[in-house]
Amino acid sequence: MCRERALYRIALGLCLALVLGVAAAHAADEEAYQNPADRVPPPEQWRLERHNAMKARLLEGNADLLFIGDSITQGWEETGKEVWDYYYADRNAVNLGTSSDRTFHVLWRLDDLDFSKVSPKLAIIMIGTNNRVMHTAEQIAEGVTAIVQSVRGKLPQTKVLLLGIFPRETTPDAENRVKLAAANKILASLDDGQNIFFLDIGEEFLNDDGILPEEIMPDALHPNTLGYWIWARAMEPAVSRLMGEMSPDRPPKGFVALFNGKDLTGWKGLLKGPLDNPEKRAALTPEELAAAQAEADTLAREHWSVIDGVLKYDGKGTSLCTAQDYADFEMIVDWKIPAKGDSGIYLRGAPQVQIWDTAQWPEGSGGLYNNQKNPSKPLVCADKPIGEWNTFYIKMIGERVTVYLNNKLVVNNVVMENYWNREIPIFPSGQLELQHHGSDLWFTNIYLREVLPGDGWRPLFNGKDLTGWEQVGGKEQTWGAENGVLYTSGGEGGWLSTTEQFADFELSLEFRVPPDGNSGVFCRTPREGNPAYAGFEVQVLDDYAAQYATLKPFQYTGSVYSIAAPSRRVTLPAGAWQRMFIRCEGPKIWVSLNGFPVTEADMSQHQDKINEHPGVARTDGYIGLQNHGSRLEYRNIQIRELNK
Repeated sequence: MCRERALYRIALGLCLALVLGVAAAHAADEEAYQNPADRVPPPEQWRLERHNAMKARLLEGNADLLFIGDSITQGWEETGKEVWDYYYADRNAVNLGTSSDRTFHVLWRLDDLDFSKVSPKLAIIMIGTNNRVMHTAEQIAEGVTAIVQSVRGKLPQTKVLLLGIFPRETTPDAENRVKLAAANKILASLDDGQNIFFLDIGEEFLNDDGILPEEIMPDALHPNTLGYWIWARAMEPAVSRLMGEMSPDRPPKGFVALFNGKDLTGWKGLLKGPLDNPEKRAALTPEELAAAQAEADTLAREHWSVIDGVLKYDGKGTSLCTAQDYADFEMIVDWKIPAKGDSGIYLRGAPQVQIWDTAQWPEGSGGLYNNQKNPSKPLVCADKPIGEWNTFYIKMIGERVTVYLNNKLVVNNVVMENYWNREIPIFPSGQLELQHHGSDLWFTNIYLREVLPGDGWRPLFNGKDLTGWEQVGGKEQTWGAENGVLYTSGGEGGWLSTTEQFADFELSLEFRVPPDGNSGVFCRTPREGNPAYAGFEVQVLDDYAAQYATLKPFQYTGSVYSIAAPSRRVTLPAGAWQRMFIRCEGPKIWVSLNGFPVTEADMSQHQDKINEHPGVARTDGYIGLQNHGSRLEYRNIQIRELNK
């Protein structure tokens, strides 16, 4: 009898397993062929519990900004929390993202949520990556379109910022990467310029060769903290504008207003004739420059005026320039032209990001008009009809320029040539100019974010001598200062150390390497032992030299040497000045190069290297500059201590 019962139990178990297996297979089958525009509740209890928490939050009211998406969006509450706190905590933002959601789950949520107590200004939607297995690009786009329509139907006063689905998988030719890119091309057509706005920031996460670096998305899908900073920064201008915040008194977060909406404060006239050339202006004596500038300012005030918060030009004077020079920056500017209108934005005093009437120049505005060797035409024509406002977002880092026109990428990280002297790179800094070309012009909402230190910074190098610095070791003195440059002549000199020690800090500097040059910035290092290992080194190198072609990834410029490799190659050729930014806070190290975040390291995750690299455990020490046998130059060295 016992044996029979046992057999019965086994049989019953097998039957139950079979039934459950069939049911699970059926459920999987059903999901595999689920219409992307259907409404399907998520099966997991925790996802339903999260949904109920969303319902309760919306019933509280006071929601000005909604985020709708999957685990990437939910990640704002975890990996991206510090970024969320900076950008969105004061914007009454509500996160409706839920891990594993597909389009049909989101549609069910939207139907079940009660929006009667809220009237958001903006809804940000980024969804679709989890549909990639079961759906084609066209079907993914169908599901996302249904979500946009649902949001517009339930919240007719809410603008929609539809983000392109982020790239996934490491390489640009990966099947899912290609499929999602195809879906994005379809989704771009939803942008109506009034209520629905499409923005694809996927390029911001990629290397120049299209690789998705693990230093930004470790699993080739979900951003780390650095990735969330990139995400927020890239869409901030659009968020600020669409939420109705953008004004001279309230620029986008991180930006300053170059135009106050009232008068020409902060602007000057362009010097006439040959003096529009920065090199010729630089040759003037101070007295000659002052006289020429006074004449140019008088002419500018005659033809440039401010009417109802708009900068207006009558087409009869000369260009208008910023009173201040800028190096690396991000710029936002709204512009409008008449029929046959022609203008442009000069960067660092050099022409130009083009503006013109597409009836005469159908390729459209935004291209780097004066380029000869590098691309000069925009990728797409993104101009609005004559008489309507257009928006430029311009990023200039080193020699490279990226331009979005009306949220569409038209110039992608292209080297801008020096129009005035094509034998040398673009000037490292210079004024910005609104170009006179003989037609009426209108500009407004002009904002700029410098990729430079801000408040609380102090110089570590006085530009004149080695005050505050001491050479450590070496057979000869090789470090010196001249003309604002701190340099080593190479040879058998030692490394250069600050006389102060630092714990948590931000460090900003510029460096220039010769061909085959090699150096590094030491941080939190003692004066005993090898400073690259006793502390840690951020590499400085001629990345393009043939002799360095086979180095390990963590040996190139911007790496935390032997610890973390840079996520992208953004170095400039030997001989060009480059900007480096280093942040050390607790065990975490961040490095930006030429305005791009490139490296993120957590020393607490590398304690296994402590014997060979004791610097992973250090919390303070000296800052140093490495002599590696070749001439190296540094300038504009500044520091801001944290937690002081």
